Amino acid sequence: MTNKRRMITATILLLTAFTALLNQTLMITALPIMSHTLNISLNLAQWLTAGYVLMIGLTTPLSANLSEKYTSRQLFLGIVAVFIVGTIIGPLTTNFYIILLGRLIQAMAGGVLTTFVMVSMLAIFPPEKRGTVMGFVSLVISSGPAIGPSLSGLIMNYFSWQYLFYLILPIMILALIAGWLWLPNYSEAKPVKIDLLSVVTSMLGVGLILSSITIFGQQFWLALAMLVVGVITTWIFVSRQLHLSTPLLSVKLFKKPSFTLMVVSTMLVFAILMGTEALIPIYVENIVHKSSLLAGLVMLPGAFANGLTAPLIGRYYDEHGPKVPLIAGLILLIISSVPFLTMNLHTSMWWLMIVYIVRMIGISMIMSTATTESLKDLTPDQLSHGTAWNNALRQVSGSAANTILIMISLIPSQLLAGYHLAMGVTFGAVFLLLLVCVSYLIKNNHSEA
Repeated sequence: MTNKRRMITATILLLTAFTALLNQTLMITALPIMSHTLNISLNLAQWLTAGYVLMIGLTTPLSANLSEKYTSRQLFLGIVAVFIVGTIIGPLTTNFYIILLGRLIQAMAGGVLTTFVMVSMLAIFPPEKRGTVMGFVSLVISSGPAIGPSLSGLIMNYFSWQYLFYLILPIMILALIAGWLWLPNYSEAKPVKIDLLSVVTSMLGVGLILSSITIFGQQFWLALAMLVVGVITTWIFVSRQLHLSTPLLSVKLFKKPSFTLMVVSTMLVFAILMGTEALIPIYVENIVHKSSLLAGLVMLPGAFANGLTAPLIGRYYDEHGPKVPLIAGLILLIISSVPFLTMNLHTSMWWLMIVYIVRMIGISMIMSTATTESLKDLTPDQLSHGTAWNNALRQVSGSAANTILIMISLIPSQLLAGYHLAMGVTFGAVFLLLLVCVSYLIKNNHSEA
């Protein structure tokens, strides 16, 4: 593949993935408004975001097998076509469950698309550029969801919620056309048999676990039963993967400490990202009683800072390794956690914006580095499985964080107290992330010595 063809392919892939990931958080700032417009609770409305992230996590395990079963061109065009179908369904009605169906169809395609793009970028660029390549991929993974709330706030200030779908539709149609015209085949189809039982148990297990979280406060025993069945089903899935010649996802990758610790790191940092993005619109709109536009504008500089940092960190990683980005990112996350815990009715929006910028730079540093480090010890044939695990678990943690933190914020009678309590949970996640990253750096130093 020529360098020009490689750059055209990378541009099509990254822009399409960016749009899908942008769509992931496009409803966040709109949730308080949609809750009122559709006459539903905020806890139900948040499924437009949490359900999207959950569905991505459920369908991502399929991506490794699909990448082997179909050519790159077939898979890309099929994924984008499915995404377009969901985008058309979403704005057809004001029925919440139809809107949610459209979102879930979008997410089904988005789950496979993100992994497909990551694997494709690693395939078309040489190994020595892996840090730089993953820096650009991390830019998409982080900045897409980060820009979503800001764009949503802008749209909701001038238009109805249907335009959250109308914005995405022409972009994905153009992506389909661009893929049809210019995307080459850079992989060959293989006679891979997808294990149906593995698909069912993975989706059912994770789905039951995360769904149980949302109803613990209302129906404790039902939620507990769902949780237990979900855990057992997930255990069946994991056990089955150990005995399949072509597993849906290779569980043996977790025998590699670098993979395990860095995947846990990406899960924690994405949970912090999604949790913070879910709580800030609630604070700005429901506590301080500002507009959705202002909520979006407050978050926009942080999204840009996140996007600008990722490629720079990728290049630094290629030359110097993971130590400095991980440590610097952790310091910035700790620094930004304290102000979030002390914000009140009189806190300046400028101060909130600055604190969010600091947090987003720290998230970008860790996300880019941890994602690349998790794949460093994998063989070429393991990359699709490693990437799928990375994406699936990251999305599941994001969905869980989104749901749990919104529920926690609604526990106290005063919403401000609930906001502080939920932000306190994100601080706990930062502390866990610190322990995991420090443990990894110590192990890494010992292995190099």
